[in-house]
Amino acid sequence: MPTVMPTIPEVFVIWHPACPFGETLARRIYQWLRPGNGLGPEVFYRSLPAPEAPPGGLPPPLPGEHRPGGPPAPAAPAGSQPRRLQIAILLIDDNMIADAGWRHWLNTLVLTPGTGTRELLPVALDSTAYNVPERLRDLNFLRPTGDPKADLEGVARSLLKQLTETLNRLLLSRSAAHAGVAGDAPKLTIFLSHAKADGVHPALRIRDYIYGKTQLAAFYDENDIPYGSGFSRVLEGALQGADTAALIAVRSTRYASRPWCRREISLFRRPRQEAPGVGLAGRWQLSPVVVVDALESGAHSGGIPEFGNAPLIRWSDEVADQEEHIVTTVLRDALLAAFHRGLGRTMPDEADCVILNWVPDPTTLLHIPRIRSATEQLRVFYPGRGLTGLELEILDESFPQLTFRSFDQAES
Repeated sequence: MPTVMPTIPEVFVIWHPACPFGETLARRIYQWLRPGNGLGPEVFYRSLPAPEAPPGGLPPPLPGEHRPGGPPAPAAPAGSQPRRLQIAILLIDDNMIADAGWRHWLNTLVLTPGTGTRELLPVALDSTAYNVPERLRDLNFLRPTGDPKADLEGVARSLLKQLTETLNRLLLSRSAAHAGVAGDAPKLTIFLSHAKADGVHPALRIRDYIYGKTQLAAFYDENDIPYGSGFSRVLEGALQGADTAALIAVRSTRYASRPWCRREISLFRRPRQEAPGVGLAGRWQLSPVVVVDALESGAHSGGIPEFGNAPLIRWSDEVADQEEHIVTTVLRDALLAAFHRGLGRTMPDEADCVILNWVPDPTTLLHIPRIRSATEQLRVFYPGRGLTGLELEILDESFPQLTFRSFDQAES
């Protein structure tokens, strides 16, 4: 029986206790990967010595890590498959390099037998970081731009951008392996939806940022619909393609009145059912949307119910690096969608269950046939710790036949 690649990550941020920037960067990583009410993977810190360690000793071991002289790691039950993927983010600076005990520990982490359950992501905080053991040096380092002593905020933003792209590719490739798809994961694509009648300035800047400053691809109709091809066919193929991870909708004054803009957002915000044959096929997935508000001052525009509860970012030519913020935010949301899709596979898969990888809203729920035509009681499981009382009240009034339970409530 082939080994199932775990796709549910738990993140460990590791830094030397003498590193002056380690805790700040670790907190930023935690806040970025855990943005809402219980959303996102678990994030743990590894810096201070373990309780039984001597002064200046190593931090507690990672789960499953065996150290010489320590207790053996517990054996997994016969026939079981690993559920969690450890992602160890190593914030490497001159303090970690100068500490022989820490360098030896890094070497043992690299030499751990390859079970497919641990990934190391080394981060170079300064030029000494490459003086690590050879096996670790062979990995592709994250290299945040800037000097943390002079611009810690800039370094943090650069690190989060690179980390978000890396984690997306990592989870996408493992999800493909989980589904039995061979080969490398495709380059992630972000679909740019905009109304050309209002001009292309924000959309063009976002597209140029994607191609100039990231390892992503963008679908931008002016460049990506071949002359003479079927407009509808190409657009729908791009919107529903497996490598299209997210959509950025540039909401300008006439966006709501443009049929193709409404068609794009409607298609992309339509949940897709997991492939038949996976349990009872009660699992549904939705890719994220970020709305860029580019309305002119004082402009009047129609409402767009298809946006649902998608987050909104205000566009302004006065804001520096806003393209980076927009793209990194939608990519982080794509990462969370992939994580919650994997976590949803651990939820109850019974005849009366509907399992979502997004926080529900009335518009997206109405696209699920079982919910739209339900006459019996159904349980709906969704990510996080739970909706607010007001949100639940609105959903209960609209869908009295549904009982909503968060993933955390399902596990309690």
